[in-house]
Amino acid sequence: MPPMKEEFGELEAAEEARKTQLRTMAIILGSSAAVGLYGHFKWWQGGFNSDFRTRNEGWFGHNTYSGGADKLGHFFMGYAGTRLSSSTFEWAGNSRDDALNLAALTTLGILTGIEVLDGFSREWSFSREDAIINALGVGGALLMEKNPELDRLLDFRLLYWPSRESGREFNPFGDYSGQTYLLVAKASGIPAFRNHPVLRYLEVAVGYGTRGNSSDQWVEDGNVRRNAYFGLSLNVSEVLRETVFRQSEKNKTVQGTTETLLEFVQIPGTTALQRTGID
Repeated sequence: MPPMKEEFGELEAAEEARKTQLRTMAIILGSSAAVGLYGHFKWWQGGFNSDFRTRNEGWFGHNTYSGGADKLGHFFMGYAGTRLSSSTFEWAGNSRDDALNLAALTTLGILTGIEVLDGFSREWSFSREDAIINALGVGGALLMEKNPELDRLLDFRLLYWPSRESGREFNPFGDYSGQTYLLVAKASGIPAFRNHPVLRYLEVAVGYGTRGNSSDQWVEDGNVRRNAYFGLSLNVSEVLRETVFRQSEKNKTVQGTTETLLEFVQIPGTTALQRTGID
């Protein structure tokens, strides 16, 4: 009888491993297909050439493409993509370490694939700078995921409001003039302030954003204005934790989803920033 139980356990474990593999492959293929489909209608409508073209875009200089705002966008996609997909791979049945490795490789693979296709497209070119900062974004995600104390202290977020240059159209990924990228230090991540009745809700933010450019446009005429930002923001997750989600076991899924979103998105109106022009 005991051997039969052992065999049943082994079969059950093998079946679960097979299901994990299938779910994992579905996530990888589904993510790749979704990005490819989006790119077909958004980036590569003009088709492709047989020649591979490259372009030196520079980084954050005055006359670079979007003043470097697109570079932070690439970092953000690598960073957020890795961290969010890690949770998805873990849901599929992978261990935390395996899920993180799968997320990093998948995100980097997709972003690198986009750059290679850009090199063959008629409208774009391969950017070495984009490829590098994609990898840095993935690396930043790995750093945070492997260091919980650092993750509790820092967030990298996108503050977005549709810009005049975009005609106030909601386009958070292409409207560079509406983007401000913030590195936020949370008082709740510092042990001395974690239980303070007031300071626990505050954050210190530094950021970068450009204005005066439009998406899909190479700016060489010096119209882009580069800005640094400094200020305070409200820890919305901490506020919700002590109000809406306090003593509410039924809302744990909603709470988890909300707090995850707020790690990457700064809600307009929840931060007071002082702008300093770089140009």
